[in-house]
Order: sequence, then C-alpha cells, then structure tokens
Amino acid sequence: RPAKVAAAAIRNADVILSLDYIDLAGTLGTVFKGERCNATIIACSLDRYLHNGWSMDHQAIVPADLSLAADNDAFVSALLDAIGTQRRVATVPTVQEFKPPVIPADDDVIGLHAFCLGVMDAIADEKPTIIRIPIGSSAGDFRFKDPLSFLSVGGGGGIGIGPGNAVGAGLALRGTDRLPVAMLGDGDFLMGVTALWTAVANKIPVLIAVANNRSYYNDETHQEKVAQDRNRPPERKWIGQRIDDPAVDLSAIARAQGAQVSGPITRRQDIAPAMAEAIRAVRAGAVYVLDIRVDPEHDGKVGLGDGSSEKRALEPKRG
Repeated sequence: RPAKVAAAAIRNADVILSLDYIDLAGTLGTVFKGERCNATIIACSLDRYLHNGWSMDHQAIVPADLSLAADNDAFVSALLDAIGTQRRVATVPTVQEFKPPVIPADDDVIGLHAFCLGVMDAIADEKPTIIRIPIGSSAGDFRFKDPLSFLSVGGGGGIGIGPGNAVGAGLALRGTDRLPVAMLGDGDFLMGVTALWTAVANKIPVLIAVANNRSYYNDETHQEKVAQDRNRPPERKWIGQRIDDPAVDLSAIARAQGAQVSGPITRRQDIAPAMAEAIRAVRAGAVYVLDIRVDPEHDGKVGLGDGSSEKRALEPKRG
C-alpha cells in the first residue's frame, strides 16, 4: 500500500511511467478505489516473457496505454539521451514527507512499525541491503540511500520465498561491503526455514529478523473483511491462521539449521543490543536469526506519521 504522499502523487499524475513495478494494477486499484485513472500509463518491462497462465505471478493485467518490452536500464538511458538539454528536474516528495510513526518513549510493546524502525535504526551506520520487508509495513518505516539498499518484494506477497530469497541475496552480496538483512514474517520464515541450512553449510552470511506475530496475520485481516461483508462474526478471523497455543519456537528451529539466534525478543529496548550482536556475527560470516515478538494489533494505538494505517479494534479473547 503506498504512503499517503505517494498515493496523492499517483492521483495527480498526468503520466505514469512504470519501470518493472510489481503489481501496478493492484496499486492503481488501491489508490483510485474503482474510479478511473486518467493518467497516460507507460509500462516498461520484460516480465511478460516470464509469465505463465497458471501461475498468475503477473497479478492483474496492467492497464497500459503504451507497453514497452525493453530492459529498464537501456530504456532510461535512451530516454535521457532523447530528452537531452530539454530535461527538467521534477518536483518530487522529499524523504522528510514520509514521516515515521510517533511511538511514545515509554511504549514497550513491539508493533510492526516499532519492529521495522528498530531494525532500521540499528543498521543506520551500516551499508545494508534490505532483502525483504514484512507485509503490512509502511513506506515511512524505511530509508533507502542507493539502488542496492532494497531488493524489492515478491509478486503477490511472495509468501514462503523469504528464507530462500535471503540466502540467495546473501550469496550474491558475499564478499562485498553490504550487510544483507531480511525482515520476514513468521509464516514466511516457517515455510522455507530449511534454506538456512544451505546458508550455514556454504558459509553465506545473512541477517534475518523475524516479525513473529504468531499468525498468518495478513490472512486474518482478509478473513475479517470477508466476515464483515458477509455479516459473519469477525472475532473468528483467527481460525486457521494463528500459529499459537502452542507458539512455535522459531529460535530452536533456526538453531537446528546451524544458525546463531537471539530471542524471543519481547521489549522494544532489547531490539538494539540484539541487532548489534547480530551485525557483529554476520560481519564475521555467520547466519543470524532474531526472533522478535510482534503484537499485530498494537500499531493502531500509536500515531502514524503518514496516516497510512487504520486503527484496529482488539478482538475478543479466545475461549
């Protein structure tokens, strides 16, 4: 979901140039909410050659006025040459406009925003490559300084690719000055956790911070909306989605693959020292996993700077 300032820029655009953007149709649907997009849309991508009808990895078809089958770097270079001296600097939102959540200093609970900010604050003095970010995070939570700061997300959420994606990126970055960091959900982590053994066995350093909310929470929110639409009890949204009672010991599973671990971490002030230890270990060549317990309902209680999250009512306790 785009941040408030980004959504406004999309709504007010005369021309939208998409350079291999993942699920542009989904973003436009979120921004315009059924209304017509009057901007001219130019889509540049070679992804069509990867698409298979059965997989739907392309998501909804992009409503492009002009579709270009071209490499993005080659296209942008040719475009800049064509523009030449007529080139103008566009007015774009500055990074200061993407305000982070306002979390009270005495708030000890880790919500998703506190999780993201805690990880990002800990690596502020490093040269990180963020391999993956958790579903539901906001643009205001992150600061990317160069093209290798962020590797993007998987199409359709890409649930289950997280550990393998992290190991592959760690391999590509091995021997460089980049710090490979993957922020995964616990469901994503559990689906592919044995990839960590490959990293340990082949000495591929990578830091994985798990936002452990003990749930496939993205599907909980879907089930809540469906329940409301169908006049069913939304307090049953957790059924079939919770990974709790008993909670899975993620640290034990990661340790079984040979990774170094820390957690479960349950207080905000404990994120920084745990991250510092993890960074030292990864810089020395280790695979390191942090199990950070996240309360998925907590973010509605803090003021979010970009207004991108809605307040959520706490569900009744299970009997």
